[in-house]
Amino acid sequence: MTERKQANTVEELENFPFKTFAEFKKAALEGVAGLGVDRSVAMNWSYSGGLYASGSVKFKATTFMLLPFISVIGLIVYIFVTGSWWLFLSIPLIVILYFMFHPSAGMIFGPIRSFFIGLVFVGIAYSLYASIPWMLALSISLALIWYGQKSVYANGSKHLIEAANVHEDLLCKLWQRKAANVQYFNGDYYWVDHKQVDGKYVHYDE
Repeated sequence: MTERKQANTVEELENFPFKTFAEFKKAALEGVAGLGVDRSVAMNWSYSGGLYASGSVKFKATTFMLLPFISVIGLIVYIFVTGSWWLFLSIPLIVILYFMFHPSAGMIFGPIRSFFIGLVFVGIAYSLYASIPWMLALSISLALIWYGQKSVYANGSKHLIEAANVHEDLLCKLWQRKAANVQYFNGDYYWVDHKQVDGKYVHYDE
């Protein structure tokens, strides 16, 4: 099987919906179309300091990635300082919610995930109103776990899209590796090997 040559310009790309990088940038600027990226690829790009990823992007990715663990350490410190030993019983709940709060878990748990996220913030509000320190500590810890997992992917996607909108070679690399797609405001989208136009799915190999 012949290895596909790495393209460095939009003109070299297969099935890209724009003829030039300038046309794509113009459409993105006008809001006609925009770039979408694989969030796992984006997270790895930001965390590992990939092509055109700045030091600040990597720092933020590392911070967001560590935030859930820092929050648990903070809760453990609170337990030892206050002597609220029974809060160790919440560890299984924290582990379960750690996985449930992952962005991809939304496809599995749906409304149940949203309910628990909402419940965490209700817990923060109620514990402040009723002056319940242990509930506040637990709720803040869970909120930071949710925020860290959400933000590490959102941060990576945001900055990767910004970089790909500026650097043509990065856009080409993402496109060829099936890590990026072009989405139109009307719902049409294009990938390197398929597209969906007017609600109809078309695979280019078919």
